[in-house]
Amino acid sequence: MSPRACPRDGAALLAALALLLLAAFPYAEATRNANERPRLLQAASLVERGSWRIDGLGLDPGPDAARAPSGALYPNKPPGTSVVAALGYSVARVTAQGQVPRRGAGDAKDMSKGAGHGGPTLRAMTWWARLFGGVLPTLALCGLLWRSLAPAYGARAAALAIGLYALATPAAAYAHLLYGHQLAACLLWAGLLLLVRAREQGRPGPAALGGALAGSAVLVEYTAAFAGLAAAGLVLGLLRARAWATAGAAIAGAAVPAGLLLAYHAAVFGGPLKTGYHHSATAEFAEKHGQGLLGLVGPSWRAIESHVLSPASGLCGWAPLWPLAIWALWRLARGTWDKGHVLQARVELAAFAAVLLACVSLNFEGGWRVGPRYLVVVLPALALGWAAGAARALAGPPRSWAGTLGLGAAAALASGSLVTNGLAANLWPHFDLTNVYQPVPEILLPLWREGFAPYTLTGALGLPGFGVGWIVLAGLVGLTVLATPRSLGLRGRTAVLVGAIVGLGLVAATTALPRHPRSAANLRYIQKVWEPPRSGEAAPSQRIRLP
Repeated sequence: MSPRACPRDGAALLAALALLLLAAFPYAEATRNANERPRLLQAASLVERGSWRIDGLGLDPGPDAARAPSGALYPNKPPGTSVVAALGYSVARVTAQGQVPRRGAGDAKDMSKGAGHGGPTLRAMTWWARLFGGVLPTLALCGLLWRSLAPAYGARAAALAIGLYALATPAAAYAHLLYGHQLAACLLWAGLLLLVRAREQGRPGPAALGGALAGSAVLVEYTAAFAGLAAAGLVLGLLRARAWATAGAAIAGAAVPAGLLLAYHAAVFGGPLKTGYHHSATAEFAEKHGQGLLGLVGPSWRAIESHVLSPASGLCGWAPLWPLAIWALWRLARGTWDKGHVLQARVELAAFAAVLLACVSLNFEGGWRVGPRYLVVVLPALALGWAAGAARALAGPPRSWAGTLGLGAAAALASGSLVTNGLAANLWPHFDLTNVYQPVPEILLPLWREGFAPYTLTGALGLPGFGVGWIVLAGLVGLTVLATPRSLGLRGRTAVLVGAIVGLGLVAATTALPRHPRSAANLRYIQKVWEPPRSGEAAPSQRIRLP
């Protein structure tokens, strides 16, 4: 295969990932998801009123809101996710029966006391918004990764690395949510890959588009600004090479979304550098974000434990193969493995390191989450490392028993993380860890054992629904097939198969871990608000009403 030829198996990979990511719709309206609700309201307000404000729509926005100097309420996050969610709201509005109603004088302000009639339900809004803001960006990102990795490392290694990223990291959970992390990751990686190409080829066009896309990631998630330091390094390289036109195009492209974000801040919060976090309507949030730079106070052991080491919330717990990917990126960046990806590896490694440093400098942990949610924007960096490592590991039989054990250990960690991330993504993709030591044995396994199932795509089509266990199993089987080519030989393939089984045992072994004293009460709450009800019928859903 020519090193520049892109294998044609990418469409099949994306179709398989789409089926797995769309199979389940985990949703519990009674939780009033604080991260999604304000963005959904802003999306509806943009469509219905042409306004950014979120009050006056008959729904409680929750604690993740900011009160502007004018007294109006807005999300405390940047507006990019809301703009994409507005497309989802528009589709939900078109498919709804009846027009969006207006509130009468005697109606309650809080629509939780009545569902109303006409217009899209909150559940329908959420499904469409998650599709455009979570699933589709994830699939687009996987397509970009395929075009980047498959020509260099082959279809099997690329598909395995992309499958691990999409199914065995917290990316799986955030593809099912409107948190903006996957949208930001897609924009950031599209921009970085274009900037790398512009740096290598000296072309202003890709530089301008790359700068605009990478800059747009900050319109979705402020944390992406730290990854922008890697993009700034590329621009400095262009300036040092006297590629003035290409450097200027990259800067001009990035200036457009930066200007839009500053204009939004000025229009809504009274100043270009005034964010929603400066005006948080919740006293606890305001106190945390008032320290340092929006909560950045410097590295601490507590933050390192929470975001990196903790099995409940850290990268080691939810993407345990990440050190292998970072090691491979380091080898690529030094040029000891593959001369063709030196610059890309350096940029992705720098982006990952910058955001990791920012995360371990935070004075808060991230609210409702699966794994280290602020690191999700740079998790695509792991795919390059995994693809490079897989291409070497799967090229032939392991040369020693140490290599055989290494294959088995990697398979065990991959299998375990795929199962835990798969259960979280499809059952309950937002843990409140206040009363939980370890969410796998305290939340996920009990829900799965007791038969709690989310809304499913097949159920919406009037067909029998597939259980979450079958969805997870399909992903596990697919990745296991990719990881056991004939080239590994009998010993290598056996090591991978045994490792995959051991990974299932590791998940089961979490039931022996100590539990939080209030974990049982926490689980009862989740079961109480679960949708759909155990009867299988859809629960009532609220609707927006215009003033």
